[in-house]
Amino acid sequence: MNLDIRRLVGGELTDRLPETPHELPYNRTKIVELMDRVRRGEGVELLTELLNAVDWRAAFVDDEGKPLTLEDIARLYAYYKHKFADIGPVYLADLLSTEFMTESLAQGEISMSDAMKRLGRENPELWQEIRQFFRRKEITTALLIQAHYLRGIREASQEDDGASS
Repeated sequence: MNLDIRRLVGGELTDRLPETPHELPYNRTKIVELMDRVRRGEGVELLTELLNAVDWRAAFVDDEGKPLTLEDIARLYAYYKHKFADIGPVYLADLLSTEFMTESLAQGEISMSDAMKRLGRENPELWQEIRQFFRRKEITTALLIQAHYLRGIREASQEDDGASS
């Protein structure tokens, strides 16, 4: 993806930036490492961990096609940290788990039937349709969880308003 990160950071946004977390490319090795830490009982902040797993140099180049500098990556990180700040933990966990499962398949730690493998090889359009279905499912899950939290926040706010009257 070619983009002039310096212009974007200056306030001019374009439609060339990925808009949702599932559009970003991830270094799945970092997600495997995250899962190892979680299994050992470490507490994590999911948005930070998701952004730490993005393969920034694979996804973005500067306006001349050169790899991003660390400063450019820090700007993109901050941009996405702000952009995705309202995304709830269920969506983030679901996305991270999908990436983890994909890497587990790639490493042979889990397996798929020959029929499923054949589907991916012989009918890549259908495979993409299945992936898109589950991406939409992740977004739907996130919206439902967000609505659940909003209801609780609104009810608590109304109770506070009633108590102060």
